[in-house]
Amino acid sequence: MNYKRAILGFVKWMFAIVYVVVALSFVSKREQQVTCTGIDIEISDSLQNAFITKGDVLRVIERQHSNLIGIPIRLINTLEIEQSLREMQAVSSVSAYKASTGRLSIKIEQRKPMVRIINRKGQSYYIDQEGKILSLSNKFTSHVMIINGNISEPYNVSPNITITDWAKEDSDEPLPLICKLFDFAKYISSNKLWAAQISQIYVDDPNNIELIPRVGPHTILIGNLDDYEEKLEKLELFYKKALPEEGWNKYKLINLKYRNQIVCTKR
Repeated sequence: MNYKRAILGFVKWMFAIVYVVVALSFVSKREQQVTCTGIDIEISDSLQNAFITKGDVLRVIERQHSNLIGIPIRLINTLEIEQSLREMQAVSSVSAYKASTGRLSIKIEQRKPMVRIINRKGQSYYIDQEGKILSLSNKFTSHVMIINGNISEPYNVSPNITITDWAKEDSDEPLPLICKLFDFAKYISSNKLWAAQISQIYVDDPNNIELIPRVGPHTILIGNLDDYEEKLEKLELFYKKALPEEGWNKYKLINLKYRNQIVCTKR
């Protein structure tokens, strides 16, 4: 009895294995016949940032791979597509994958500008959150904080340069001003109050840096960027304690250069 049950079990397993092999063979044959029916493109933050459009993506693909519609989906090399799209300077990351329905899906993460620099030569560009340079676009303007004035970079301005490469810990050279400004801008961007209040940083020279607020007709003189967290803490206390009583229109200059005090100039 046990012998017959064992044979029956073996036969069932054999039928199951044959079924799986036949099914896989059928699926494989069907996949070989599936052609590309279309390309689905998803671009992150497309409402906030429009550096890349679906048309841009399609043009890059068509330049490198001609027309993909109608060719067997198995012949499409998604790795090559990803590599070609990564060459677009506004692309942070990209993934491409094929569906059994014949659709090619592409997901793109855009780089996010943090500040816009206008240097002493009049050159203008963005720096993203990772410290990489991003060129301006003739299709879209990102409304981010502006840093302008007497700024000289230790490099030739070009896309994809990472400015933090000049902030070498083992170097005897002083930290370039642009790197200090980048760190300062990151701090402002990460602080809810200052991200909402500070719209512009103006550099007269490294020891005379001004902040232009959104609220109030005053200018904030921060001096150099040493101890900027302490200086902004003083300013926040001044905003909360003094200005509500004295009025936001009373001063034209708030000077934070001096330790443990704030010097104000009346309008």
